[in-house]
Amino acid sequence: MDLVENTFNCPICADVFIDPVLLPCGHNFCHTCINTVWNVDAMGSSAGPLFCPECQILLPSDTRPEINGDLGKKVQEFVEKSEDRLPLLAEPSSSSQGIMCDHCIHQAVEAVTSCLTCDASLCSAHTQVHQQKKALKGHTLIDATTNLVSYKCLEHSEELKLYCKDDQELVCPLCVIVGSHKSHQAVSLQEALSDVKKTLEDNRSVLLERRQIVERSLKDLEQLFSDISGCFEVCRDRVAHRYSQLRALIAKDEQLMLEVLESEELHCGQWLESQRESLQHYLRDTDYLTKTSDSVFQEGSHLKYLQYFRKQGISTAQLPEVQTESSFPIEKTATVERLVEELFQAVARTFPRIWSYLREVTLDPDTAHPKLEVSENKQKVHWIRQPLQDNRSTENPNSQYSVMAEESFSSGSHYWEVIVWDKPYWLIGLACSSKYKREDEESDTNRVFCYIYHGNGKYLACHGSEEIPVEVRKQIRKVGVWVDFQQGAVSFYNADSLALLHSFHVGLKEAVYPTLNPCIAFSGRNTHPLILFHPKNRGSRPEH
Repeated sequence: MDLVENTFNCPICADVFIDPVLLPCGHNFCHTCINTVWNVDAMGSSAGPLFCPECQILLPSDTRPEINGDLGKKVQEFVEKSEDRLPLLAEPSSSSQGIMCDHCIHQAVEAVTSCLTCDASLCSAHTQVHQQKKALKGHTLIDATTNLVSYKCLEHSEELKLYCKDDQELVCPLCVIVGSHKSHQAVSLQEALSDVKKTLEDNRSVLLERRQIVERSLKDLEQLFSDISGCFEVCRDRVAHRYSQLRALIAKDEQLMLEVLESEELHCGQWLESQRESLQHYLRDTDYLTKTSDSVFQEGSHLKYLQYFRKQGISTAQLPEVQTESSFPIEKTATVERLVEELFQAVARTFPRIWSYLREVTLDPDTAHPKLEVSENKQKVHWIRQPLQDNRSTENPNSQYSVMAEESFSSGSHYWEVIVWDKPYWLIGLACSSKYKREDEESDTNRVFCYIYHGNGKYLACHGSEEIPVEVRKQIRKVGVWVDFQQGAVSFYNADSLALLHSFHVGLKEAVYPTLNPCIAFSGRNTHPLILFHPKNRGSRPEH
């Protein structure tokens, strides 16, 4: 058996032939081994003389080793018969499917490993042979792959065997010796992996603790959602109850006034009826006296006439008085009207409310700075999302990266709200320029003439070069903007409490556009968008 094995061994590497080739002198060698001895480069050229390592004879310079197919078949059969005596190899990984062994010339055999040193893919048998050859002991075998480039340095085409701590990159030995990582602190991959594992182990307890904190926070958040939902439900009930009471009070007051008017109308009718009866009684008395007088005048005896006149006691002073004018008692109607007018004036002083002028504003993507992203519904704008490694900006957070609204206002009164939540930087204001399509990244500071700015806890209300610090007790989460063309006023509110933050009296001579500036995102901060507040079903309500 040893004689057979020696027959199948390469004289150079003393291991089983791999791709045996035959020289003109009759000696066989591994294809790789003879190329190594002859110092053959990747183009197939040799810089030194060609000779046989076995018999030492010189060969012509154009000699090309001939593939010994018969010997290759015999070696393959010998290897297959010897597999039961060799250590078992792992089953091919699923990633090797479709990758064929580079050393199996006569038949296609699926590869199970790839050699980073040889740049070759190997089947199970050739992998065992590769592992047994002494000259190949230092080669690096990995699971079969077609992407060997990812395991090698792009600059030197050497295997990535080191880890640069300074740049936190995988490098090859040449990178550390003569390359861009020269003088950097480099360690072996095993040491780097050990350091990473140690760091992860050190942080494990911290990560677990933070996970518990996050889990508790999530539970608290769920409870907060429930509590907030309950608060809004209670608020809706209270609002409905109060308005129901208001409607009931107004309806009751209306009913009272109508009842007073109805009662007054009834009593006035009774007074008019008594007046009519009095006048009718006067007419009856007048008719009686007239008739009596006529009968007395017809008496021929003066004696009887005077006796009757004396008996009846009729005289001019006894005749009933006739009222030619009558005053109609309508004072109570004037009182009712005055009371109703007073109620109307009292209510009208606080109506319409500021929310009655609440407008639906949408953003115009054509006016957005190139580094801003506007949502599809045109209600949100934020600094454009970038990969984490590209999101470490050193720019000033107050830089003008704005977007204007599609709507403009040139008369009347208008109000809109913007949700800012917990953003550390934002700017909300008005631009007086006409709409334009931004084609560059230049600042548009001059276009925004009046605004309120929040920078890391501090608030400023600005008009041109005028800057007014705004004292705020509690962080603002929603900003309201009020524009009154008749008064020439621009006011900013804490939209949640409707508390006035600051008001400017400015000359509004042209159309103004709501303008939002979410400011830049940096170091993972200030990424939340600015959101235009749109009341639900507002579009179905009439505008004031």
